Amino acid sequence: MADLRERLRRIEAAEAPDLWAGIEARAEEEGPAMDTNVTSIDAFRTPGWQQRRRITAGLVAAAVVALTVVVAWEAFRVPTTVITPPGSLPAGWERCTNGALGFSIGYPGDWFTTDVFDGRADPANACQWFSPDPFGPQGNLVSEGWGYPLEVAIRGRFDAELQQALDPAVARILEQQDLVVDGHRALRVEYESLVDVVADTELHYEYVIELDAETTLIVHTTETRGIVGDYQENKVVVDEAVDTLRLSSPSA
Repeated sequence: MADLRERLRRIEAAEAPDLWAGIEARAEEEGPAMDTNVTSIDAFRTPGWQQRRRITAGLVAAAVVALTVVVAWEAFRVPTTVITPPGSLPAGWERCTNGALGFSIGYPGDWFTTDVFDGRADPANACQWFSPDPFGPQGNLVSEGWGYPLEVAIRGRFDAELQQALDPAVARILEQQDLVVDGHRALRVEYESLVDVVADTELHYEYVIELDAETTLIVHTTETRGIVGDYQENKVVVDEAVDTLRLSSPSA
């Protein structure tokens, strides 16, 4: 950075390059034969040539400075990863919409989902649990709302959720990345839980997405806890599902 500033300072302080001297030398060297009584390139100079010479040199110097500034700006830009949902779902996928909570998300078309939790159907429960296996004998039994190959949950404030998930006392972070998902601030994170009162410690992979000042949406999968399928394959499903995510205002 200090070297770049010094280069800019030298360019700004330098005098404009004298391009006319080079033009004169080239003209004298390659120009056509002229009247022998004319002994100077001044024969080509029309009234106002000195002013045009200064303007040309100034424009060249300004262009050099502008180019240097552009190079400096590009060198210090920090790219932002933006997930822009595609216009269509992956082949064979379907879309599930939860108007009560204000989101819709894609999932593999041969997977199952339900809006029944603990024996009670509720539109607010829609599109939260997805699995390649049916949910119980009737296809709608969800007794625990966490631990499926692809799951969506609504939680509290974004910063509070991150603080809880990334607490070094309970989790070891393996990877994390700041993102923008459908115009909303988000974090993709994979971590190993160090403490779990319900099950063994395990790997978790999730997107934490800020819906508004008080609400966070989480798209998640986990390694064990009765999980169906392969963890690495389920991570790919989570990535593709987040690519299809649409966020909107919750219905009344």
